[in-house]
Amino acid sequence: MRLNAKAFALTTAILLGIGSFLLTLLSVLTGFAREFFEIIAPFHPGYSHTILGALISMFWMFVYGYIVGTVFVLIYNSLIKERNIKAI
Repeated sequence: MRLNAKAFALTTAILLGIGSFLLTLLSVLTGFAREFFEIIAPFHPGYSHTILGALISMFWMFVYGYIVGTVFVLIYNSLIKERNIKAI
């Protein structure tokens, strides 16, 4: 069964973006995992440990999630295609 690349990539992007936003917001409000977000800051241009930073983190994780989701589906679908050809 082949996966729909656009749907999978968009789903991955949305989940990672929302997850990143909520975790960053939790960190800003409570101080939870602040060190972790300081470590990933160089990978999110424009990021700061603020509420605006949570939105910036959400944007970058959306972009990264879309890329990773697309690459995963392309690899998965190519392996499924190869497997079906060999089975015939």
